[in-house]
Amino acid sequence: MIGIIGTGNMGRAIALRIKKKILVSDIASGRMRFKKARRIMKARDNIDLARRSKVIIIAVKPQHIKGVLAEIRPYIKGKLVISIAAGVSSSYIEKALERHARVIRIMPNMPAMVGMGISAIAKGRLASKNDVAVARRIFAGLGEVVEVRESLMDAVTGVSGSGPAYYFLFTDLLEKAARSCGLQKALAKRLAMATFIGAAASAGATSISMQDFIKKVASKGGTTEAALKIFKQKGLERIVKQAVTAACRRSKSLTI
Repeated sequence: MIGIIGTGNMGRAIALRIKKKILVSDIASGRMRFKKARRIMKARDNIDLARRSKVIIIAVKPQHIKGVLAEIRPYIKGKLVISIAAGVSSSYIEKALERHARVIRIMPNMPAMVGMGISAIAKGRLASKNDVAVARRIFAGLGEVVEVRESLMDAVTGVSGSGPAYYFLFTDLLEKAARSCGLQKALAKRLAMATFIGAAASAGATSISMQDFIKKVASKGGTTEAALKIFKQKGLERIVKQAVTAACRRSKSLTI
């Protein structure tokens, strides 16, 4: 049995996309409504869930994790604990559980809610290769899965964790620019979104570098080259690097 503590946006997405029997618990009982999903059952509380589950997924906000770990601590012997709590290290969880806990830390991102995310997995001190394989199988339903050293989780956060917001921002800016060129709002948004989605799909279908893709689109003396020159003149590369670095540093400062 897989148990999920916390059924907010990400916990709910995991529950809906795992095609197995799931046990859920949440301090907000109203969030535990899963219509047409009989395989998802409600636990009485976190203790009940911990007792009945072989794999426990902790999907609560960081400020709530201390209390959750204290509740389930007596019941985790022989069980795999998977945490998606942002900024909470596996060593913190291992210490809080006070037993030889097998811990996997995972950083999914927002597109996981529609099955198109990417989740980074980092194994704790006592987690086995089999534990990693179990976590991979569970999160494969949410999109791609990659394994990283936990020391790289802050970098992962700055790129894929925060990355969807970068996409939303640039799409919004492109839409506004399109409207300033005379396009109606609905069409501008549709063009901006479809262009990014199509470009990402094209890039994912081959091993061609991003620079080579740019060359394919940007003809010498053409419209794309004119736009790219402005990006270069205004220092877009420097801005992006500074922004991602700031996100990485902030993630590191918040990690416990």
